[in-house]
Amino acid sequence: MGILRLLYVIVHFLITHIHNLHVALSELVDRIKPVIKDRTYRWPADCHVLLTATTVKLGANIKDESLLLQKIGSELKRLNKLPIHVACLLTEKDVNIDRMIVIIEWFVSMGVYCISLYDHEGCIASCQDEIKIKLKGVVANLPNGLRSKSIAVHKGFVKKEFFNSDSINVFLMNHYDGKSLFTQVTRRIVDELNYSQIDQSVVEQAMNQFYPKEPELMVQFGSLLSNTTLGYSPWHLRLTQMMRVPNHTRLRVDHIVSTMLEYGSCQQRFGK
Repeated sequence: MGILRLLYVIVHFLITHIHNLHVALSELVDRIKPVIKDRTYRWPADCHVLLTATTVKLGANIKDESLLLQKIGSELKRLNKLPIHVACLLTEKDVNIDRMIVIIEWFVSMGVYCISLYDHEGCIASCQDEIKIKLKGVVANLPNGLRSKSIAVHKGFVKKEFFNSDSINVFLMNHYDGKSLFTQVTRRIVDELNYSQIDQSVVEQAMNQFYPKEPELMVQFGSLLSNTTLGYSPWHLRLTQMMRVPNHTRLRVDHIVSTMLEYGSCQQRFGK
């Protein structure tokens, strides 16, 4: 038994250190990959904004962090394009709400005011009240131009009349929402039109009565599978650029910045 115990300790030690080495190397790759994988970045300007982003850490001085986020946001506005709606796809079973609140703040500081949080089972949606309360506290830390914005937290898709484009809109989504939307759109079309009148433009017009619209960017947190959507409405992903980032508990601002830089330089085409 003594030998088996010793072997167990040795194997556990090796596995632990190999895992830690893997995590460290992954962190290193995360930092250097954005500036070497795409030659369309503007050197050295984009490198500078990435370096600025690496200084923003959770737990840092709130005033200093807010100033850095404001600086990053102003520099990102120089990009050819920024996403209007970002969908955050969470592949993890456990979601840290406080961490997601911080990530929402990062996106808002970078000029993204429509954010969807999607998990397959709808665990996030059950925390709607908590998210709404905590987001109100975030407004006080935003740059002056954003403090006057109201925050709306929605469950699933909402009709056009309940959406205010001047607000910061956060949508809590799960795979049931897409099915429900499809049912509503189908029922509306069938009730109002004859079969011969139905075409793609009619369907799109009906879909446009609901928000959020198709996300320009989908950020996949902690995904092990390339471009997995976990049941996110496929008819809302025709032009969506999908990018992977680490688990939301390990995410840093420079991950988000590099994703925005990559999106700003990509060409999007209609899917089939």
